[in-house]
Amino acid sequence: MPTIPVEQIDADALKVVRRHTRSGYDAYLVGGCVRDLLIGRKPKDFDVATSATPTQTRAIFRNCRIIGRRFRLAHVFFGTKIIETATFRANPRDPEPPETLDDTATASLKEDLPEGVAVTEDNNELLIRHDNVFGTAEEDALRRDFTMNGLFYDVDENKVIDYVDGLPDIERRLVRTIGDPDVRFREDPVRILRAIKFASRLDFTIEDKAYEAILRHRGEIAKCAPPRVLEEIYRLLREGAGHSALRKLEETGVLSVLMPAVARRLAETPEERAVLARTLGVLDEHVADGLVPSNALVLGVMLAPFCTDILYDDDDARPFDLNALEDRLLPLLADVGPSRRDSETLRQIFIAQRRLLPPKVRRGPRRSGGRTASLVRREWFNDALMLFELMHPGADDVLQEELARWRRLARESLGPPPATTTTAEVSAPASPDDTEADPSDPNAPRRRRRRRGGRRRRVEPV
Repeated sequence: MPTIPVEQIDADALKVVRRHTRSGYDAYLVGGCVRDLLIGRKPKDFDVATSATPTQTRAIFRNCRIIGRRFRLAHVFFGTKIIETATFRANPRDPEPPETLDDTATASLKEDLPEGVAVTEDNNELLIRHDNVFGTAEEDALRRDFTMNGLFYDVDENKVIDYVDGLPDIERRLVRTIGDPDVRFREDPVRILRAIKFASRLDFTIEDKAYEAILRHRGEIAKCAPPRVLEEIYRLLREGAGHSALRKLEETGVLSVLMPAVARRLAETPEERAVLARTLGVLDEHVADGLVPSNALVLGVMLAPFCTDILYDDDDARPFDLNALEDRLLPLLADVGPSRRDSETLRQIFIAQRRLLPPKVRRGPRRSGGRTASLVRREWFNDALMLFELMHPGADDVLQEELARWRRLARESLGPPPATTTTAEVSAPASPDDTEADPSDPNAPRRRRRRRGGRRRRVEPV
């Protein structure tokens, strides 16, 4: 039985586990952190599963907050770090109903189902909507998605607890569902995206039965909440395996469900697909070096290959065609449905791309210093510069020099802005209103208030 050196475990996660056990509850490390430690990867975070309810966990930790609508979780805060603590749960779903049911049978099934399970009238399929049925550690392991994520680690006994045969699957580097994949993917179709994500990021193979179930049930993803699906898309592309994930999304046909317009363009235009694959590969390299891409940057990487003729037009005499850009983006963004904030940030990042071209490429004068300073101070500028770099790998000396100049300007913009002295401040004599009055002097003149809305004469700095 494999063990995990205690020095590889986060000290705050150990604190959460051990304080639960001292209070009389069972508590273990669970899920991705156990899996990653067993295969030699550094976990992104540490999760805890316990027999304590969220309310009981909050009673143990003052630095705890209960969150969640679909199911309740306890977040234990250590500064900016969060140790997510979940109560053991059982699967609320009854055994799978018959494939075809009449109206009477369907009504009877609804009455017998536990709370939190719904039956759709059109095809009599089960879909878990709520998941607050508490259970034991073994029941909690059996309700998880994949065997490699169903492992518990007992830090006191220093041993892995495996109820789902996850250890052999980790050794075989296999993504296998816990239970029937047809049932598990219908219970929660987002698990299809998670299977592709784990196979891509960990370089695992999806088990044959699970792969065939993905092909059968990929259309079920459309039933899931769009924000939840979008978050999984971001995770697919931002965790350092975007190139591999794109290939698996295409092979399984899942991309046609997630982003039909993108899938059509990739199939019809091999040149754009080559650009997208190359750009995702370069992004993966930056993520391996520590980059954490924003949502807007991930969207930019996904959609910029379809807009290169607009974004990087080297004819400075021709104005930037914003209408053409929006006409190109609208059908692509409609499939994804990003937030308004991310959409607007993406728009600004795209507009900035042409500004980043060097003068020898733009064949026009360099922008004035004031406009350049304004651009580099935008909160999205680093994302714009990163997208430009990702879209121009192996850039020539001219582009490399321009990129270095923009990086230097961005670093300089982080410092405090220099104090400016106007001509009026230099030449105008002091007036009584400009002197500091003694507040204790009743005869001291009152400071004149500047009238708002008046027209002011612009004075250039010296």
